[in-house]
Amino acid sequence: MDPERVGPHTLKAAQFAADLTYEDIPEDVLHFAKRSILDGIGCAVRGTTMEAGQCILDYVAAHGGDSDEATIWGAGQKVNARLAGLANGALAQTPNTGDDHHASGIHTNYLMPQTAIALAERHRLSGRDVLTAYVAENEVAVRAAMATHVLAEGGYFNGEGRGWQSTGCLGPIGTSVTAAKMLGLPLAQMIQAIVLGGTQLGGVYRPAGSFMGKTLMAGKAVAAGIENADIASTGFIAGYRLYEEGLCFGSGIISPAHEIEKTSAGLGEKWETPNGDFCIYPTKKTFNTNMDALLHILRTEKISFDAIEEIRVLTAYGDAHVPKEITAIDNATEAFNNLRYVIAAAAFDGDFWFEQLEEDHFTNPALLEFARKRVKIVADAELEAMRPHRWAGAIELITKDGHKHYHRVDIHKGEHENPLSDGELEAKFRRSASFLSEKQQRDAATAVWHLEELDSVKDLTRSLGA
Repeated sequence: MDPERVGPHTLKAAQFAADLTYEDIPEDVLHFAKRSILDGIGCAVRGTTMEAGQCILDYVAAHGGDSDEATIWGAGQKVNARLAGLANGALAQTPNTGDDHHASGIHTNYLMPQTAIALAERHRLSGRDVLTAYVAENEVAVRAAMATHVLAEGGYFNGEGRGWQSTGCLGPIGTSVTAAKMLGLPLAQMIQAIVLGGTQLGGVYRPAGSFMGKTLMAGKAVAAGIENADIASTGFIAGYRLYEEGLCFGSGIISPAHEIEKTSAGLGEKWETPNGDFCIYPTKKTFNTNMDALLHILRTEKISFDAIEEIRVLTAYGDAHVPKEITAIDNATEAFNNLRYVIAAAAFDGDFWFEQLEEDHFTNPALLEFARKRVKIVADAELEAMRPHRWAGAIELITKDGHKHYHRVDIHKGEHENPLSDGELEAKFRRSASFLSEKQQRDAATAVWHLEELDSVKDLTRSLGA
């Protein structure tokens, strides 16, 4: 393969993905992959209970046809692999509780488990195949995101950013690698899958980020990856120099700032997969430190909702994507995307989980009035200076008797530097999948923790029926 024709970085990424074997992957990386897969399945199962998820299931019911290649998790319906991937990816992003690669912003477990398991069902492949494909994609996709500065100049966290969402715009590179790996495509076709994944950009955040539109970005990335690998397997030539003449060329498509060498640096030597964070609240990741800080104050000081005069939410990003006021909230997706609402709801109940996203909460006049008048969003220069390496947050809570309580959190629970234990992660999975039977929850968790022992994934997918 001519590196000048292909481009040295595109070739190196494709070569790594095509050549990677299960035995090449360190044990800690494989273990993190299992953690992420379990969490991603839990997210998708929970997504079936939410309004956006119901819309996706309605779409699948109307367009699913009579194929039974792959399972929609939590619903039990079987459809073709591409449609199952679309559904499971969108369902996983619906509750917004998944993982997040710290330096790239890609929600890998809305994407890669959905791609790999759908194709493992279609082609009767093993758990080891799933794990290998997951790691291959993760290492390639997050490097593409880091190289293209999608969390900075290319992103949406400030007014000057171009507005891309990393999961939507660069996730398809990863899902294309995953799918190509599951199909066992050789190097030449892996290159074509990667080029297809990186040249069909989607994922513009701002118009859709506070609504259901964001949830479909992951689903479409999964469907695109499966389709791209299937097309690449035919001998289709999409191009060769993805990074050299595409994502990192000239002013860059995603960002005017880019570092092309990062697309392939350290592949197979420095593993990025374990540098993922898990969210423990059904809200935006950037709200997690504020939520940790608020719940710490409420629980430590035993402060009731009626005793609160004002909550000042100190953030690292000011009003960049925080609504200035609350009008009507129409569904759970709009609720968890609204910082004022989630803080008010957590103060109201002393907790924040899916019960706080039910209609009786987000239409409660007293709660909404509190959110409008007593929750203040404050841009904090010290917190902002920590970005993008930290998404720190703080709370200043003032009670009606004049007492002030302050707490700051730099690293939220679940980040890779403040991790959930395996037990805590499984407890989160079971809480997310609580409408499944105890046996289904146990069987699914056991299958994932022992994924490398499975000759097929049917025992796992069977446990995820409705």
